[in-house]
Amino acid sequence: MSIILPVRCCLLVCLLGMYRLCGAALPSPFLSFSAGYATYLIGEPVYLQCLANSTLTVHGYRFFKNNQEVQSTMGSFGNQFTINMVNTDHAGSYTCIYWVSDSRGLQTSSHSPPVTLSVLDQPSTPVLLIKPKHLLYFVGESVTLVCDHPHVNSQLVYSFQKDGTELPHRDLLQSELRFSHLSTKDSGAYDCQYWLTGHPRRIISSRSVSQKLYVTDLSASPVLNFQPPYSTFILGENLTLECVAPSPVPVTLFRLYKEGREMIGSPNPHSGRHTLYNVTKEDQGEYTCMYWSTKGQREIPSTQSTARKFNVIAPLLPPLLSLDPPNGRIWDGGNVTLFCTILSHFERTTFHFLTEKEEILSVSTNKTETRKSITITVRKSNATAAKYFCQYTVEINGRLLLSPKSSQAEITVITGSVFWLIAAGVVAGIVVLFIMILLLYWVLRSRIDQTESAPKTPEVSSEDSGKFISSRSQDKC
Repeated sequence: MSIILPVRCCLLVCLLGMYRLCGAALPSPFLSFSAGYATYLIGEPVYLQCLANSTLTVHGYRFFKNNQEVQSTMGSFGNQFTINMVNTDHAGSYTCIYWVSDSRGLQTSSHSPPVTLSVLDQPSTPVLLIKPKHLLYFVGESVTLVCDHPHVNSQLVYSFQKDGTELPHRDLLQSELRFSHLSTKDSGAYDCQYWLTGHPRRIISSRSVSQKLYVTDLSASPVLNFQPPYSTFILGENLTLECVAPSPVPVTLFRLYKEGREMIGSPNPHSGRHTLYNVTKEDQGEYTCMYWSTKGQREIPSTQSTARKFNVIAPLLPPLLSLDPPNGRIWDGGNVTLFCTILSHFERTTFHFLTEKEEILSVSTNKTETRKSITITVRKSNATAAKYFCQYTVEINGRLLLSPKSSQAEITVITGSVFWLIAAGVVAGIVVLFIMILLLYWVLRSRIDQTESAPKTPEVSSEDSGKFISSRSQDKC
């Protein structure tokens, strides 16, 4: 009995000691990345911090990678574990512990919850490409900026900058930015970069080397001239089109356009001149021209010239000339009226009356008149016979056109000698007519006289006839 009691006391003391030790076990520490993220790029520094949740004085810390103790690359700094320049070999699962020393001796905590260090390659610096590539661009052209880099096994987001200011980009997942219509405001220095998505931190590449984009205005527009400077031409005439560039622009090429379509083979690429021979209705229309000049090792086009239009008409028809009197025979000092008639309507017409030597009168009108007349006095002193013509001038789209001459009309002046001849002829005619009347009268008179000289039958009166009848009747008796 005396032996069992001490044994029981020892066991009780041991159990109480174990209970006390278990009740005083140190809490696990907490391990974290100072930067707040666990993904790092090769060459970046990494800072891990082990925080002990204990009121006791901590005497030291130990760090583990994949359950193997590791040392800081920058020496021991208490609860901080440092990797000066991380690489892929440092990737793994990390934990930490701490220890304390008191009256009970050395006590060590359990391992902290693990944290995982991920190490990625540094994103390669992209290259900004401009397609198509030129030293100089002109207004209206299209270019595409391409942010080019080696393949990355991750989803990427892109950004573009101009002169240090980020540009709006509709689709951030696209590595291209397109300018469909350049302006001079688009000139500047451009660069790009990208970053990886799907990670707790933003992993961004370095910016590309900037590329400069120069945009210039189109060359000043040329002037399209017509030679001769009309806008209305007659069938069969020749017209020269001349594209004139502003001086002193060095021109390397000219182009001529009709109704917006280039005229193949014209104008002369060096002089800018092109001649339309024997123009027809098919040639009329609206024309423009352009030229190209060298700038920045590029052929820069001009803007188009102001459009010029011309129309083609049939030749003017000659007018008709008529007289009153129609036969044109006028006594000396008499009047004759000339009628000039055109076959078309024009807004502004001038009628010209002329002889073979000179114009005698012009009559203008702003109305759509198709006939004009003049009356002239013809005298022997002017001419015994004169040939007259008429023609007209019309204004069509600013051009004055002169018609061909009419057919001639001849006026004959009847002089005095002829008058006496005619008078003698008239008198002779009257005499002949009188003689014929006398002859006719004589013939008729002769017939009447013959009728009167023939023997007559005696007339019997009613009385005598009665007597005659009675005597006959007596004789019968």
